[in-house]
Amino acid sequence: MRTKNLKPFTYGSLYKQDLPHDKIIPLVTGNLIDFTIAGPYQNTRPDISSNSITVHNSGVYQITADVSVILEEEQTVKFNINRLHDGSDPLIGSTFDANGISTITGINVQAYLYAGDAIGIFIADTFAPRGRLPRYNRASLTLHLIGY
Repeated sequence: MRTKNLKPFTYGSLYKQDLPHDKIIPLVTGNLIDFTIAGPYQNTRPDISSNSITVHNSGVYQITADVSVILEEEQTVKFNINRLHDGSDPLIGSTFDANGISTITGINVQAYLYAGDAIGIFIADTFAPRGRLPRYNRASLTLHLIGY
């Protein structure tokens, strides 16, 4: 089956970069990953104040989330890509985690999003037996409309 180019193009991106003046941020259960840069976008609204991307067109989206995590011994963290209308609706198949010392973790999923849906990377759970929280220094969230 042959597919046609989708027009108008729809994509969006958010980033947190590890620049010398950016800080390493603790991962707190129940929060969203904090972004500092809105990347290229069209027919979406990346918003660094809400740490989310809102879509303007309904359809199937390819969504990629990556987080560079800094862990200490025995620490773990679990993430979801959440639909943010009520803050508790993870996209199916979007759970990813990190364990070990320092790792880059992420996931690539496809999901149907409705016009007006906002998505973000939700910190679903952290485990820090010695008190200090896991941390992160870089992250990205991108989406691209692949079908109606």
